[in-house]
Amino acid sequence: MLWFDIICLAKSTKHGGICLAGIKTDGTGWLRPVSNKKDGTLYPEHYTVRDGREVQLFDVVKVPFLRYEPKCHQPENYLIHYSYKWQILGQATLEQVRELIKPEIKKNSSEPKLLGNFEKRIRYEDLKISPIRHSLTMINPENLNWEIKYNSSNKKTYRCLFYLCGHFYDLPITDPVWIDKLSFLEEGIYSCEKVIEKLNLNNFEPDQFRLTISLSEPFQPQFQSEEIFCYKLVASVINVTDIIKRLGW
Repeated sequence: MLWFDIICLAKSTKHGGICLAGIKTDGTGWLRPVSNKKDGTLYPEHYTVRDGREVQLFDVVKVPFLRYEPKCHQPENYLIHYSYKWQILGQATLEQVRELIKPEIKKNSSEPKLLGNFEKRIRYEDLKISPIRHSLTMINPENLNWEIKYNSSNKKTYRCLFYLCGHFYDLPITDPVWIDKLSFLEEGIYSCEKVIEKLNLNNFEPDQFRLTISLSEPFQPQFQSEEIFCYKLVASVINVTDIIKRLGW
């Protein structure tokens, strides 16, 4: 059995459950706990600790694993052990943020490619031939905006519009907490300043948003070609000023 301590930096919706990921406290990079359920989806029985609390962003969590189980599109995957409960050790310290998270953001915000290319998705066949090196990253976006619109089923959808070193990206949001906040807004495109104002978000600053980006499971778009793609998703939305206030740094 393997144990790793991770700082949770992504908790997003996935097939009725969640996808959770974080950076290992030993400095060896990202890790994504997965279950033996469909597409590795995690459910409350997996990520709920003994006192009934669920793992949240910036918790430091000790997680038991059976083995390393990488995929061509998600090399950070580890299969969780089911006989042991996860343990929340506390919350990330300012020192851990400075040593582990800030360098990650700086490195991945210094070039326009996002997870290896300039597109919103990657062909699964290409990944099988040449597996991706990283399927998780954290960035400091430029000119960030939020788009809310209705799809063909008249359901609200939420997207993140931003630039990375001058290259434009338009990605879906899967962070349930941020989606819940945006759900109070009408259809339209909103700046960070406008979102903070309309939602009355105390301790949020427009230029302090950071995004955790994750690559999805293989998916075949409807009414299109037979090709299968893995899509880039905004798995978590973080505002640095809000985190500093809440964690008391």
